[in-house]
Amino acid sequence: MKIIKSYPTTVEADLARLELEAAGIPSTVVGISAGMEGGVAGVQLLVQDDQVEAALTLLKDA
Repeated sequence: MKIIKSYPTTVEADLARLELEAAGIPSTVVGISAGMEGGVAGVQLLVQDDQVEAALTLLKDA
């Protein structure tokens, strides 16, 4: 899996994950939200290697 985008909060990452999954692109959210839980790295959205281009295109168009 590859990280395609980082978000400051889990909520934002989950919204993107739901958008991807609605389009048939499985994804995973990992990390700790900087704003809510004290993390500094942010929350990452990951997809399978062969889904990276489709996922980035979908999120860019959103």
